[in-house]
Amino acid sequence: MTELKRKKVFQTALNGKSQMKIKRRKFLKVVAGVGIGAIVTGCTKDSQKPTKGIPLRQLGRTDLQLTPVGYGAQHTRDSELIRYAIDQGINYIETAWGYGFGQPGNSCESIGKAISGVRDKVYLFVAYMGRAPRTSKAWAGNQFEQTLRDLATDYIDVFLWHQPESIEEITTGEHIDIMEKWKSEGKIHWCGITAHENQEVYLKHVAESSLYDVAAVAFNSNSSPELAQYIKEAAQKGVGVIAMKTQSPNYNLPPHTIGDSPDHRKALSWVLSNNYVVGAIPGMTTKEQVDMNVQVMRKVETYG
Repeated sequence: MTELKRKKVFQTALNGKSQMKIKRRKFLKVVAGVGIGAIVTGCTKDSQKPTKGIPLRQLGRTDLQLTPVGYGAQHTRDSELIRYAIDQGINYIETAWGYGFGQPGNSCESIGKAISGVRDKVYLFVAYMGRAPRTSKAWAGNQFEQTLRDLATDYIDVFLWHQPESIEEITTGEHIDIMEKWKSEGKIHWCGITAHENQEVYLKHVAESSLYDVAAVAFNSNSSPELAQYIKEAAQKGVGVIAMKTQSPNYNLPPHTIGDSPDHRKALSWVLSNNYVVGAIPGMTTKEQVDMNVQVMRKVETYG
């Protein structure tokens, strides 16, 4: 797809009205105009994972209850560290087939070792690329089966398409058909997208789509007010929004530099203080980072 065509697709998606209808599965009512990302306490749903008393948040119109911080596993291959984070109460992990490209010692394999014996305590969010042809190792079906083997599980809680290049990529094609097949078979419980660019377009699409319920977007204290408004509107329509790059303050500004926040606690607290964000998935490579992020999410109790 040419850049000009891609821009036309994005503009059409942003300005036009989708003909898809939202399936309001187990939809929480929005109270007084605030988002879906509210604290949930005393929950007895079967889908709730143990969290050592940490207040939980509803992931949009899904039935998942999440801790405010999840484990972003892109840069760690330390199974013991991941297990330590689970023991501290973190109840979801985000990874991708591309984090290691299906090679031995990849992110999914490390997570599989970490969750051995405690799979029922964590939700797995896994992102996949949807552009490869069936003849490629990176074909969606091959990616999916590889991650199931590496994770030593038979299902994924949230299946994500990783940074699609167009709306068409996440609406039509053989890879979409197979995603729906996996969901009907119980191999996938919920579906969504990750977006690092053109996030407003994807947030709007997910809010109107019958296929998707979750959006992971780059969002931090330097993000534009316009992006914050789109996130808020998507949350009010039932989208479960997860924030990425929360402690990389220049990521949302050209040239999208991934760097450290001068104050990680403050940066993470700011993101979690917004009621329209359900949770954040900062990357963690040390025990000190895990401890800091857990401390922050235990203290954040106000929203808006």
